[in-house]
Amino acid sequence: MKNRKIQFVILLTGLVFSTLACNLQSAIVKQVPTVVIPTLPPAEQQALADQIANQLNQAASGQQITIELTESQLTSLINGQTGNIQDAQLSNLQVVLDNNQATITGNAATNGFSGNLSIVLGVASDAAGKPIMTVTSATIAGFPIPQSALTTISTTINEGLQGQTGQGFVVQSITIADHKLIIVAQKI
Repeated sequence: MKNRKIQFVILLTGLVFSTLACNLQSAIVKQVPTVVIPTLPPAEQQALADQIANQLNQAASGQQITIELTESQLTSLINGQTGNIQDAQLSNLQVVLDNNQATITGNAATNGFSGNLSIVLGVASDAAGKPIMTVTSATIAGFPIPQSALTTISTTINEGLQGQTGQGFVVQSITIADHKLIIVAQKI
């Protein structure tokens, strides 16, 4: 009789632990808050584009300009550009600005492969006043992207940036503070 009670207690304990183990992953996932950066409505996106165009026009007279972009604004701008990427489909992109880094997360699909994407960028400007973005880490579907690919991605981003800002602008500083990307520049 005593053996039966012990067997019953062991069986009951095993069932309780297996139930906890099955539900532990969902309990952990529920406790970790997901940060969702809202994108801007179309009217606000247009207002942002107009604001940036106005600031660039002011810079034409040689005035120093300061452009501040929030996480929501950058998320909207980047999501608006994803249709221009030919080799991959990107969706649900989110930009988080913290610790002088920009973290871009979302979903990526290319050549029959898809998964979650995470890219961490460092931002700065070089001695010549050109913006520099360095991909410090990146993963897709939880797998790290090799350093050689990170270097190629950094080079591609910087070439694109230099093409955009190569119209006589000198970037005096580019920083991330208070969840904003702050660019101080002047046309020469």
